[in-house]
Amino acid sequence: MALAATMGWRWGLMLVGLLGLPVVGAILLQSRILADQPKARGAKAAEGGAAVLLSRPMLLFFAFFLLSSMAGSGIQAFVITVLDQLWGIPIAMGSMALTGYMMGATGGVLVGGWFADRYTRHGAFVIGLTLVAMTLILALGALPIPGPLAVALALGAGLALGASRTPRDVMVKDAAPPGQIGKVFGFISAGLPLGGALTPVPFGLLLDAGLPHLVLPLVAVLLGLSLLCMGGARGSVRASRAPTAAPAE
Repeated sequence: MALAATMGWRWGLMLVGLLGLPVVGAILLQSRILADQPKARGAKAAEGGAAVLLSRPMLLFFAFFLLSSMAGSGIQAFVITVLDQLWGIPIAMGSMALTGYMMGATGGVLVGGWFADRYTRHGAFVIGLTLVAMTLILALGALPIPGPLAVALALGAGLALGASRTPRDVMVKDAAPPGQIGKVFGFISAGLPLGGALTPVPFGLLLDAGLPHLVLPLVAVLLGLSLLCMGGARGSVRASRAPTAAPAE
């Protein structure tokens, strides 16, 4: 929003695109420190392919990513319209709220990475932050708030969801069988664009039906369902790795 106002949307878009070049350069320069999962050997090496991807934990993680993506896309695509229709917040201020959400999500990834490196309770961290985001999103859709407060709430929701992303990825990495991390991430990450593609249908129908007050609650519901999928996936992983008791003689 600030770039578009100061230099026009074309130059602003070009500048944002050019920012990706130093990121790519940093990845290439630091690629030597990247380490892959150790390859499985013996019988475990044969356990892969479709059997891994269609296992209960991986399907639930796929649903987790899908629902999370639908929720995030719902905010990004419709929050400006919803704030305008519900509380009469001007489009310019609604755009600032969306910008705040995106900035919070970007900065939150750094916070999540810091936590993931130092602590192991990734599941509790993701659950807590997602519940915070759900509360803030529900407040956006339920309370007649002024524009500046809407920006603050959107910023907080983006920060909470962004911080949950890195621990979420670490959980998937830990759940993947040895030597299967590439195909597991490829499969599960496919839920992100699929969720973005599915989002316009239900949310657009709500707006067309004159029900903008249901859009943000639906976002919160999707986030809640994603937590259920995450919990189910983690439970299945623990059950599959639990040592079986030896039969009594």
